[in-house]
Amino acid sequence: MRGRDDIRAAVRLAAAAQHGNVTYPQLLNAGFSPDQIERRIEAGWLIRRHTGVFAVGHVPAARESAWHAAVLALGESAVLSYASAAAFWRMVRGTAIIEVTVPTTAGRVKRDGIVVHRQPLPPEHVTTHNGIPVTNPIRTLLDIAAVAPLNALFKAFEHAQVHLRMPPAPLAAEVIARPRARGNGKLRKVLTGAVDPAEVRSVLELRFLRMCAAHGLPRPQVNVRMGPWTPDFYWPEWGLIVETDSVAFHSTAWARLRDAEKDVAMRALGLNVLRLMWAEVIGRPAETARRIHECRLDRAYPGRGDIRGV
Repeated sequence: MRGRDDIRAAVRLAAAAQHGNVTYPQLLNAGFSPDQIERRIEAGWLIRRHTGVFAVGHVPAARESAWHAAVLALGESAVLSYASAAAFWRMVRGTAIIEVTVPTTAGRVKRDGIVVHRQPLPPEHVTTHNGIPVTNPIRTLLDIAAVAPLNALFKAFEHAQVHLRMPPAPLAAEVIARPRARGNGKLRKVLTGAVDPAEVRSVLELRFLRMCAAHGLPRPQVNVRMGPWTPDFYWPEWGLIVETDSVAFHSTAWARLRDAEKDVAMRALGLNVLRLMWAEVIGRPAETARRIHECRLDRAYPGRGDIRGV
């Protein structure tokens, strides 16, 4: 039998790979006897999180630790899913509820405070991210489409596009392949007018691309590096840059100064710069599209200079 230090090292190694958690079978495999496990529970070295799952030394504050503990509690085939998976993929804000899917119809629907979904789960719908088995982003959207209202689903899809660079085509293919699946009607509405997100960095930028597609504007280049600057949108054939200014990133005095410096640098290159706020993109899309079109026509007037080589 290995020495006590070796056993502790093995357990801590397992816990490190599982966000601070170990299972009862892993403790046995590491060399602990049932009595030794019980004594360490009593001493507080092992902290019970779920039946057969323990935190080692302390309970980590990170959400990933709680998610991983719940998955471990449901066995090897279990994966994080539904709202928990959506929070994990940054599609929605965090939720206190932890949801796990097990690919079987047997067993209880709730365990140790975990909401358990028991349903078929094709291997291609499962992945491991940051060490945690989880439904992949597309399967996560398919799942929450069955239970979430349309507005929440639309926001989740937008955040998947922004944070995960998710194009609409793979999700649309799943919807077509599962014509009678619950939530497909909502997904079809969400996919209407969806665009490839390219390198967008915010929901406002994504909405701007959708606005361009809906109003017949050619797709601009997105976040292309130009020296020390990265314009949001650029039409080189028009000599036009559009900056979409969200409150979150452009409301401080420093941000406004930086924006002004950027505008001066872009205009020094012979480019026209148009700044748009959320209300202009979302609330007045047709009017905003006309403004962009007018900027393009303005660049075409004689005497404005040739900016196509920039």
